[in-house]
Amino acid sequence: MSISASPRSSLAARALSLLVSVVCWVQTSEALAAPGARPDSEPPAGASSLPLPAAAPSTQAVPLATASAPLVPEASLSLEATGSAAASASAPVVDEGPGIPIRDVRVEGLKSVDEETVLLAVPVQPGQEVTRSRVLESMQRVYGLGLFRDVRARLDESPFGGLVLVFTVEENPALVGVDLQGVTVFPVAEVLETFKGLEGKILNFKEVQDRIRALEERYQKAGYVLARVANLEVRDSGRLEVSFAEGILDEIKLSGHVETQEYVVRREFTVKTGEVFNANRFQDDLRRIYNLNYFEEVVPRYDPVPDRPGHFVIGLALKEKQTGAINASAGWSTRDGVIGIASVRKDNLFGRAQSVSADLNLSRNPSAEFSYFNPWIDEAHSSFGGGLYWRRFYNFFASFLEERRGFNLNYGRPLFGDDPITAQWRGSLKTRLEYVGLFDGTGGVQFNYDKPIPPVVKGSSTDPIWNGSVGYTVSFDSRDYILNPSTGWFNTATLEQYLGLGNVRVTRLQMDVNRYFPLWFGHTLAFGFKLGTLQTPFGGDVPRYERYFAIGPNLIRGWPETPGAADVQRAEQTGQAYSGDSFSLASLEYRFPIFGDRVAGALFGDSGIFWDQSLQNFAWSRARSGYGAGV
Repeated sequence: MSISASPRSSLAARALSLLVSVVCWVQTSEALAAPGARPDSEPPAGASSLPLPAAAPSTQAVPLATASAPLVPEASLSLEATGSAAASASAPVVDEGPGIPIRDVRVEGLKSVDEETVLLAVPVQPGQEVTRSRVLESMQRVYGLGLFRDVRARLDESPFGGLVLVFTVEENPALVGVDLQGVTVFPVAEVLETFKGLEGKILNFKEVQDRIRALEERYQKAGYVLARVANLEVRDSGRLEVSFAEGILDEIKLSGHVETQEYVVRREFTVKTGEVFNANRFQDDLRRIYNLNYFEEVVPRYDPVPDRPGHFVIGLALKEKQTGAINASAGWSTRDGVIGIASVRKDNLFGRAQSVSADLNLSRNPSAEFSYFNPWIDEAHSSFGGGLYWRRFYNFFASFLEERRGFNLNYGRPLFGDDPITAQWRGSLKTRLEYVGLFDGTGGVQFNYDKPIPPVVKGSSTDPIWNGSVGYTVSFDSRDYILNPSTGWFNTATLEQYLGLGNVRVTRLQMDVNRYFPLWFGHTLAFGFKLGTLQTPFGGDVPRYERYFAIGPNLIRGWPETPGAADVQRAEQTGQAYSGDSFSLASLEYRFPIFGDRVAGALFGDSGIFWDQSLQNFAWSRARSGYGAGV
């Protein structure tokens, strides 16, 4: 006995085979995507995603396949189809079976969308053969247009013979309006502007997605990196509901601070619990904590709060560094003879961010100094510091031994701005009272400590005198890192008035400007400029010991700090000078890392000029320059 079949019955059998294959695949995919099959997880902190809508088959009894996609809330801020949104990624391997020739392709259910728009998205043409995967690909492309909330496919027999691939679609409703929930960072009216131009048109998922991306980018640029759209839903009335989770900070947990008191760290925070988290502000907070110079590492971690979508906890892991030092050393030099040096310094005293230091130098020119500083004495971020000192120093440029004994006090406070934590401007009131003595030197470095030098400049006493002054300094600091800045400014302007003790009524004006430019791979270009002058508006003259000299903070690198007689003579012959009642210095420095952040090198060039206003001897020929390298 034999069994035969006509070509038409063979084609129907193949279509039935394709139908069974697709339905089996859809059912298996639905099972894989069923609740509990894959966990829904919160996105990583600081990141949000908005994937394109995906066509998803649905288990309808007779149709070949469907893609149904109402907008539903998803934790990952996505527009997904119901059922298995990722079915194509997890579909089991099923035999494609033989291809089925298609006589025609049609679209049903269109109301406002042009059929040509849909057909252009379908990769199947009349006369071609289709397989299960080809049909599903076509559905995904139709759904990917963003114009339909439901897409289905079936095979119909054509009255002219053969099969017709039919897509049945359900258009999205026309957008009537947008309702926002959870928007607090920006004015609601401004956020609604994001969706301007969509009302009155068929809702297009792709256009909505583009607008959501633009809105997310706005949040990101403003520093609200945890903000995301938690829910999108289209009502039958045509209204689009958009729910925001802007990222609320519930708590900041500190760890690793063994010595440092917790309030020392917490008072540096501008981000507050219960408020929308801003990463830009928090980054500045971390930079200030690092600039305390008490920690080697400051590492944040962001964790979502269970059962509270859109809420986060920050864990800040701190690693403290050594903040105290005791040093002792001994040596010998032709200038000072036997030298003994001892010093003690403690930053972050008792974990309270205060610093104290004591230094002792025993030699022919002994010195001792004690200082204290508290950077934060009240809620206004005021600072207080002071010191006692006794110093002896031989000035090679003037050939005299200078002795100073006294004390200083300073009080600082933020200027300008409502937030004292972030204020970049500060004002500091300083006062000092000191004994000043000048002694002649014989034999170059052999000193007669009992013989004061005669006055060389009017106003300098033949006997040791007391000096007192009051000054005010305004500073601007926008450096990223204080110890090793790579960007920003650090500028100061100082006015200091001597009080007339010892017949000294000098007014000191000085300005320092420093600018840092980041280059590449940790390299930095630094520029510095100083300008200072001593004026006598209340009479008298500038004492010799208050003049500016090319030593200490006014050193021009490349100039000899301890010049010999030949250096001084050469300077006099060329008209160059090592001191004056006014000065101007400029420096350019190129910094580069050698071993990470611990060892760095520098190439520098300095130039400066000293002159006396009373002599009116300012001339560019007096300027001198130097250059060099350092590690």
